[in-house]
Amino acid sequence: MSIEVYQVKGDIMELIFDPRAEDLRVGETLTVQERDTGRGLVVQILEFRMVTYPSLVQELLRMVLGQNHNGHPNGAGNNPEETLGMMTNLTEALSSENALKVMQISQERNLKIAVCKIRKLTGSAWDQWDGWIPHRDVVITRTADAELFENCVADLGNRLDLGFTLRGEPFTIEGQTIEKINIVTGVKGSGKSHLSKVLLLELIKAGAPCIVFDLNKEYIHLPPHEVDDLTGRVVRRGIVHLKAAHNLKLGLRQFGIQPLITMLEKYGLPEVSCMHLENRLFGLFEEMDYLEKKGMKVPFIGIEHLIEMAEHNEIAPNEVVNAAIRSRLLSVRNTGVFATKPDEAIDLRQEYKKVRFGGALVIDVSALSNLARFGFTQAILEIVKSICEEEIQNGTARFPFVFFEEAHLYISRNTITNIVTRSRHLGITCFFITNMVGGLDESVLRQADNLFMTYLPFDDDVRHIGKSAMTDQETMSSFVKRLRRHHAMVIGTCTRQYPIIIKVKSLRGINTAGETQYFFKPKMNGNGAHGAEKRVGLFRGGEKEV
Repeated sequence: MSIEVYQVKGDIMELIFDPRAEDLRVGETLTVQERDTGRGLVVQILEFRMVTYPSLVQELLRMVLGQNHNGHPNGAGNNPEETLGMMTNLTEALSSENALKVMQISQERNLKIAVCKIRKLTGSAWDQWDGWIPHRDVVITRTADAELFENCVADLGNRLDLGFTLRGEPFTIEGQTIEKINIVTGVKGSGKSHLSKVLLLELIKAGAPCIVFDLNKEYIHLPPHEVDDLTGRVVRRGIVHLKAAHNLKLGLRQFGIQPLITMLEKYGLPEVSCMHLENRLFGLFEEMDYLEKKGMKVPFIGIEHLIEMAEHNEIAPNEVVNAAIRSRLLSVRNTGVFATKPDEAIDLRQEYKKVRFGGALVIDVSALSNLARFGFTQAILEIVKSICEEEIQNGTARFPFVFFEEAHLYISRNTITNIVTRSRHLGITCFFITNMVGGLDESVLRQADNLFMTYLPFDDDVRHIGKSAMTDQETMSSFVKRLRRHHAMVIGTCTRQYPIIIKVKSLRGINTAGETQYFFKPKMNGNGAHGAEKRVGLFRGGEKEV
């Protein structure tokens, strides 16, 4: 490659190259190696600049002045003979040495500088850079994708196919390296949701059980999970769509005390009233646990039973407290998430068994109000925690991969922090998907194992996501502001902290679009002309505009 080292400042190396000979891209990795010793560096392109030097500036000024003269380049008119005459005179006026110099300047003005970050020391295995820099007599080559993968991407046999490198080579990551805490972020329309669906479908394909909290019906159109009714064998791994308040309702006992209290607090139940209700529920559930241990039939308790108890002042000794509890219970009942009879309640553990060897439970919370979502999702998470505890006790380790779409809109900060800090002990792997980067709590950023980032042009968002300390702010800002649509920067445990830009693969034959509702409908046909109803001139030729 015809590339030369221009200068090195700190951990920044600047390379001069001719873009007509070398087609380089931001994010590309190069190897800079001394000819005599073989020692070298691995550098990564951050940005490009134009080469500027005094004689070039003078030439550009002369060109601008020449173009402004009579409105034509170099003062030439529209007459071809006049232009030819001026060129002849110019050639005769210049000596051969001057003509060669002009030609050289003309070529040099197209040169560019590639600003690169020094990443590693070359060798049989890449090592951490210790400050060493090469002399100028070097050979600069593109680092092969195979070498990049060997040094940055683990392979334990659990490959997840995400797309392609900048040179078109297939890019896969090791499934184990994305376990625990992941963040998928980028601005709206940059391909963030598409990337999360690629991750989800690859996990399903690899036999992983997944749970998705779907806020905006982004995942409900993915291929459904199909099971043979006769044999019970899974025909096709896919999603099981569970819509809250429709085909997903929980019994009061399954819902849990704390999630119910959380929901009632959102509806304005005072703390003292919450305490009375919590004590009463604890007593009821303790009695039911006792009956179960004795092998006796446990009666079903629904939200209606609690309302009746409040009406008869059986929850608290104070009538006012009972009235407050009853009014909030009525509001909670109207959400529709509580089963009113035993056969209406869905056992989420049984649903999880359907996807335990590959598949996803899509928990559609789009129909719930903002207040109802907090308690409902907390109840689901408590069930997920109990599933993980059962997997640990049984030694089966079929732990779920949980996708949270815009989690901060329906899960409290304390709950998120609890999930993040306990995920490693429970076995849960989390994906936090958001285009509102500021909504990501710093505790999540600090604990993150991997970042999957699409286009992110705003400095404040870049600074906030930089708190994850995955890489330096300069690299983060340079890459995410220059990502094309459906391209992503991947960094973390899955790349051994080396930032890699990829093109996310397409999902042919799969509907990945969310349910976006529009007022205006397309009125153009495939040729760009208007549809059946043509718009004609107002009353032109006796016709009215239609």
